[in-house]
Amino acid sequence: MTFDVPLFLGPALETVARVLGLCDRKFGSPSYGCCDRIHWHYRVTDFANARMQEAGLLLAVAYAAPLPGNHFHHKAAIRDWTRAIWRFWLDHRNSDGSVIEVYPYERSNCATSFTAACFVESVALLGGVAEWRDELAQAEQTFSWLSTHSSPEVANQMAASMLGLAGYARLTGKAEVREAARRRRDEFVATVAADGTYPEYGAFDAGYQSITLSALVRVQRLGDTDTALSDAIRRGEAKLAAAIDDLGRTDYEHNARSTQFIYPYGLAARRSQALSRFEEGLRANAILRPTWMDDRYCIPLAADHLLTAWELSNANDAH
Repeated sequence: MTFDVPLFLGPALETVARVLGLCDRKFGSPSYGCCDRIHWHYRVTDFANARMQEAGLLLAVAYAAPLPGNHFHHKAAIRDWTRAIWRFWLDHRNSDGSVIEVYPYERSNCATSFTAACFVESVALLGGVAEWRDELAQAEQTFSWLSTHSSPEVANQMAASMLGLAGYARLTGKAEVREAARRRRDEFVATVAADGTYPEYGAFDAGYQSITLSALVRVQRLGDTDTALSDAIRRGEAKLAAAIDDLGRTDYEHNARSTQFIYPYGLAARRSQALSRFEEGLRANAILRPTWMDDRYCIPLAADHLLTAWELSNANDAH
């Protein structure tokens, strides 16, 4: 089977260009690397939403992915801006390593989990320990915080924190973080329903199920061969695939959190039969794509589409 890579690549690259406009790219600026334009440019908020820094992963994938038509590939400026994004994140965390998303003095499990995962994946793509030793050392407190804070009622946050912990352990070799990742994995697996639901406040939501599946597949690709995790991924994919119609849509009125989006990377990595239905939805403009999302949500969805394009390009080459 040949996959239609441009369907995923095109919207992702369009979003990269848009996201560059959200970031302060002026070297020497006090907010250099900040991706919350509402904060650094319009001065509407007193602090930056840390989740906007997930733009660092989007840029890192754009830099690293050798895909036809990817004009961001190996551009030095993209690499420099990615580093600036993560340095801003490191410098603007709370004293305990957690980060703020919305509220003053907040210690957001959601934002800390997702940004930490994006940070370690960016580092792995852009040189690893050899080039990011100082930043990895500075980040250690965040992973210590994550090791003792979780949200078992929200599967997507659990999966993101697992990915962050596992990625940091792989990069640094720290046994205590590897053990924390194992505990988080076991804690997560225990919450998965018999029918494959990854619970979002106790119920199924297809959009968040797809985010969770995407993160779990990436944990597995870090070398986690745990059979319980593999079974949770298999059942979770089947549950998600069954909720996707012939045009890649889900019944959002029956999603626990009313989501209308699907993150495709988990389906792509698993070579799910539902991926062809998702492709049909993209061709028909029937499902949400990154370019349609607001500033906050276009970033992670575009990163997932770009990872999907890379995955499927490699699959096409293998054939």
